[in-house]
Amino acid sequence: MPGSLDDLEEIICHLLPATTPTDLMVRRGRDAQRAWSQITASPLYEAMTIWVMAAWPDQMLDRVDTMARTAIATAHQVRDGRWSVERLAAVVAKAGRRGEHHPVHRHLGQEVRSVSYDELRFELADEAADTCSAGSSLGPAVVAHLRVAVGEHAYMVTPTAAAVLDRAVDLAVDHLNAVQAKCVAAGCPDGLSGLALLAAARPTRRAAKSNRITDVFRDLPHPTSVALAHLLLGTDHHPEASLLWRHMCGLSAAETPAGVVADWRAELPALTPTIVAFSERRRRRMRDRSRRGDDLRHTFELVVTTGPDLLPLARAV
Repeated sequence: MPGSLDDLEEIICHLLPATTPTDLMVRRGRDAQRAWSQITASPLYEAMTIWVMAAWPDQMLDRVDTMARTAIATAHQVRDGRWSVERLAAVVAKAGRRGEHHPVHRHLGQEVRSVSYDELRFELADEAADTCSAGSSLGPAVVAHLRVAVGEHAYMVTPTAAAVLDRAVDLAVDHLNAVQAKCVAAGCPDGLSGLALLAAARPTRRAAKSNRITDVFRDLPHPTSVALAHLLLGTDHHPEASLLWRHMCGLSAAETPAGVVADWRAELPALTPTIVAFSERRRRRMRDRSRRGDDLRHTFELVVTTGPDLLPLARAV
């Protein structure tokens, strides 16, 4: 029957050339364009497109091409006996999913969508789905998690810092989704996930330059962009210090390890614009005092009430 698994298996057996490259998912540049030009002109592409449309008759037309190409690029897994036809169909179905359209607002000169738990395409942990509430906004929830974790030092999460972090969460989720899509390969059809995905987006030498999340925050001062990266994604030394990962895993904010809280306190001063304007030596001293847990309430209250607002993103969009 059209659109059935038997039909898909027949297409692979009779129309998939033995010379079809097995690295189509990761190829880029002119070689990839030439390979796909030959494939799209072949009976294989036509048959696979018809199969996709028969299997998912309600699918939007602009996704059918993506699904057909995904099926062709991964069909060798079935031919070589590594995948079942059912698994290939599941991968194609996942390629055709797309979230609902959300109102778009602009932040830092870029379009940013309001992100909810339900539309996250990357998985931080298996148990994350159990802790997500439908329709809840991720940014304010992450900020609230941070406030509870730092306890008596919650004054360090100034209104400006909260606004910076709130909007950075949306940007981070969009960026992680893009990194995951780029990391799809024959041996990893779903892309990276969990802490491996966060590691691929950290601003470290191990990560590709195009994947580093600091590029998303390039309109912010460098200390602020680095602090956001460490807060949201953790560090190579302390990967479990990822605020986004801990919140999505449903870990208790009140029971956050002392070492993780110290890391977060050290990064928080860089989210307040007046402190960012300090000299590098003074910022380093405040970072060290924040990590130790010194009481800096008076300092924060003073700079917040008297300092200029240097970051435009503190204002409502």
